[in-house]
Amino acid sequence: MRTSTLLRLATTGGRSDTLRIVMTALGTALGALALLCALTVGWIGPDDGPYRSHLLSEPGLHAGVIVTFALLGIPLLVLVGQCSRIGAPGRDRRLAALRMAGATPADVTRIAAVESAFAAAAGAFAGLGVYFLARQLLDSVSGPPLQRVLTLPTDVLAPWWALLAVVAGLPAAAALFSSLALRRVTISPFGVLRATPAIAPRALPAVLLIAGAGGMAAFAAIIELLDLQQRVFPLGALIFFGLFALAAGGLILGTASVAAAIGRLLGPRVRRPWLLIASRRMMALPLSASRTSSAVLLAVLIVEGARVNVLMSTNTSEEFYSSTFDLIDIAIAVALVIGAAGLLVNAAEGIVTRRRSYASLAASGTPRGVLARAALAETLLPLIPSVILAAATGILAARGLFGTTVTGPANPLATHGPGTLNETLAIPVPWAELGVLIGGSLLMMALTTAVALLFLRSASDPSELRAAA
Repeated sequence: MRTSTLLRLATTGGRSDTLRIVMTALGTALGALALLCALTVGWIGPDDGPYRSHLLSEPGLHAGVIVTFALLGIPLLVLVGQCSRIGAPGRDRRLAALRMAGATPADVTRIAAVESAFAAAAGAFAGLGVYFLARQLLDSVSGPPLQRVLTLPTDVLAPWWALLAVVAGLPAAAALFSSLALRRVTISPFGVLRATPAIAPRALPAVLLIAGAGGMAAFAAIIELLDLQQRVFPLGALIFFGLFALAAGGLILGTASVAAAIGRLLGPRVRRPWLLIASRRMMALPLSASRTSSAVLLAVLIVEGARVNVLMSTNTSEEFYSSTFDLIDIAIAVALVIGAAGLLVNAAEGIVTRRRSYASLAASGTPRGVLARAALAETLLPLIPSVILAAATGILAARGLFGTTVTGPANPLATHGPGTLNETLAIPVPWAELGVLIGGSLLMMALTTAVALLFLRSASDPSELRAAA
């Protein structure tokens, strides 16, 4: 298949295909912007600045800012993967038609990969353009003429090869993930999808979560055992990110296991129709709950670690710590909004995809209120224990990385010096903040799912019985 034909087939389609490409490009643009900001902070040198924020002026704090931007990029890239599933049944039927016209399985795989790469490339270049535009718009200084300080590091630019790695790496990763997603699926010329049935794993999530969370909780001991105290960065950071990836993978896969377990528990026992529908759905497709809540779980995991890190401060009334708390609050809000956006995309797409089933239930006399409650229960029941477990994992990770005690002056008003009396203080677990975050996350997810239910009225219309299965 010629390159021009491949590009034309990958970039044409119906409204759902256009929406999928636009949403994928938008998510990739936000992810690229977060990674470019991380690169900028990483290239701040001793001769750059000074800056208004202590997080940018203090070289020892740059690693934390870089990690925050990088971690915020994770749920953004997860959102990209969720957006790529919009209109998946229609795309599969279009690829099946191409198979009937003579395309090989390798051809349809390349078409799907090129579509994802094209959308990601458009988003990456858009993110790069926004990055350079923001550098010009936000290039401001303040203070007396002889003490000018920059608001943001607009005087720093990463080398061209680092920018190219971000812009080229995101489309390459999108194409690779699309190819891997279709590796077990064969689209026949008759439009029949043959795939290995999705079965929720049982032992693997527990093993990954125990290994990742336990390793992060004992991170200081691991660094000491490997004699890496003087080389914590970057080797120690790589070890921590590996453990973080294990714990995150265990949480995401564990959501599917939790959904399947809840479905098996409720299915034979409940009598209410909406619980029966939700439990059967969780038993039939447990992995859909994992895809729906993965961005939410990662967001909660990230922000809990950041929150406990700030609590290590001994005097949070100072301006430095106050501004740090403000930035952490912004990061929390951004992460939760990203998670809510991913949940909204998946919930709405799931309702539209199953519109024939909803239409059949509505035509047989099932009230729309029952269908709405079933959709809410299917999303929220697996999410509640998973969010609590994610928050607990974030607490273990932060306390393992930053410790459980801090040494400071016995008198908070005293200054550090040779005669200052220091004492070791225990870092408390932020139970109140933790409860507010968990409750707020679940409330936001409930409201987001309720917004997605706006698609239910049209999806359950009897005319949708003519829709393709």
